[in-house]
Amino acid sequence: MSAKARHDPHADSGEGARGKDAVSGSQKNDAAGRSEESNHRALMGALADDARTASLFAKVCLLARARYGILAQDAEDLFHESVVTYLAVHQRYPPEDNHFGILVGIFHKKCLEFLDHQQRMGRVTQRFVARLVAERPDLARGEDPEGAAVDRVVRGEDAEMIRAAIASLSAEAREMLLTLAEGRMTRLELVEVLGINRNTFDTRLRGVRLRLRRVLADNGVI
Repeated sequence: MSAKARHDPHADSGEGARGKDAVSGSQKNDAAGRSEESNHRALMGALADDARTASLFAKVCLLARARYGILAQDAEDLFHESVVTYLAVHQRYPPEDNHFGILVGIFHKKCLEFLDHQQRMGRVTQRFVARLVAERPDLARGEDPEGAAVDRVVRGEDAEMIRAAIASLSAEAREMLLTLAEGRMTRLELVEVLGINRNTFDTRLRGVRLRLRRVLADNGVI
């Protein structure tokens, strides 16, 4: 037996190696315990670290998208609001509680408030549109004569070009078109007045409409 072995009572039994393993395992457990802390101090440390904050945000953002259908840009705003709210209320909870869970709970509540606000705004918009259609259909269709000056000018120019296109037709064609458009006669009544058969009338009317359409297209109205 060597001198080192004689002075080391644990050399033959392996107790020294086992002691070192035990110390190493204890250190690992301590490290794991520290990494799994979820108290207020640990949360503040995570929020002070850009990488850990980004990781935390990515998790809650995924949650917001999967559970509530909230877009990333909205989820980011909600996350920042949640952190501000947490900082204002964290004193209500014991410091050693799960403060990561508290923050996530606040984020959940912010998501629900956001969805409720979106739904209420949607209902308000729908009511406004329905009332507008019922009370001011011309405005709902964008035809309000008191609307923007540019719109009125464009509509006025289009109307002038339409009148000019109709005026370019022959007197007979113009009278036929206006009579039908203004409802002064029905198609059958006009056929009877003109004394022609229906097929001939339809052919003439189709030709008039095609000429008018071609003029309007050339002028950029349609």
